[in-house]
Amino acid sequence: MLSGVALIPMSCGQFGTHEKIIIPCCLALFVALVASEGTAAAEKQVGDQKAADAAAGESQAHEKRGLHGSLGDFSFGGHDDHHHHHEHVKTITIEKKVPVPYTVTKHVPYTVEKKVPYEVKVPVPQPYVVEKKVPYTVKEFVKVPVHVPQPYTVEKKIPYEVKVPVDKPYEVKVLVPQPYTVEKKIPYEVKVPVPQPYEVIKKVPVHIKVEIPVPKPYTVEKHVHVPVKVPVDKPYNVYVPKPYKVEVEKPYPVVVEKKVPYEVKVPVDKPYKVYVEKPYKVEVKVPVPQPYTVEKKVPYTVEKPVPYEVKVPIDKPFPVYKEIKFPVHKEIPVPVKEYVPIKLHKEEEHHHFEHDHHHHY
Repeated sequence: MLSGVALIPMSCGQFGTHEKIIIPCCLALFVALVASEGTAAAEKQVGDQKAADAAAGESQAHEKRGLHGSLGDFSFGGHDDHHHHHEHVKTITIEKKVPVPYTVTKHVPYTVEKKVPYEVKVPVPQPYVVEKKVPYTVKEFVKVPVHVPQPYTVEKKIPYEVKVPVDKPYEVKVLVPQPYTVEKKIPYEVKVPVPQPYEVIKKVPVHIKVEIPVPKPYTVEKHVHVPVKVPVDKPYNVYVPKPYKVEVEKPYPVVVEKKVPYEVKVPVDKPYKVYVEKPYKVEVKVPVPQPYTVEKKVPYTVEKPVPYEVKVPIDKPFPVYKEIKFPVHKEIPVPVKEYVPIKLHKEEEHHHFEHDHHHHY
């Protein structure tokens, strides 16, 4: 019984508050089971010993009864068959405890998946394009069957010349005053009074400290990383068809369809007369034009006020740059003669001396 129980050593850091409560309960159940098994084994041993003693007593009693019966069968004249031997029989009761099955609740640890929210960054293009749906009318053409009579008349429009009498062009006099006045705009200076000194309002930002009340002690959220197990199916074999060779007989027969022209008779109805409209003369009454007044638009100048920028002189200090001349020491290279001694051999010295003498002359 004890061989089936295995103790698993685990560190305290691997359990939470619930596991710390469960461990003492399991230990108590284990100790109770061991104690009950020990008492059951002892009681079983005592019961077996008592049963063996009782069986030995019964076997002795049976042996004595057998001897008495065998002697009683052979009567020697002075004994009677009705004489019986009375013995005291000892009864022993053995109480055995039968184990009764009962339910034992066992706490089995299992993994609990906890969903931890995390931030997912989605790239958004800048500027962000917003599509706006604008409803617009769409013309949908519905085909409606129209009955067309057979045969139907075809109207053909033939252009023809229509002569309209037009009078000769005549002169229209427009009265213009003489001499004609022409207005010319001349710009002139407009003085605007400006107060001196001129006030300039400048906005200066001022840093203002705003105290935000923070509760103390304040809660700090700690993100605990929980491993998420993703179930992955085992790889399985996928059948991929492979190309295989197919033998083709060469040459092989090919069916070629050849088109043969033949005469097709189309039934044609008998010719019938078609009415064609011919042009004819039509008298058109044209009214004779009468003299009437004609209004002619003459352009003229209209004064319209146009706003323009007026520059106001404002006295402002400005830097004045002045050129100041100062002496600068400039170094000019001057050639200086310097004699350097050179050691030469006799022949070289003689040759050098002649060369210098020639060069000097």
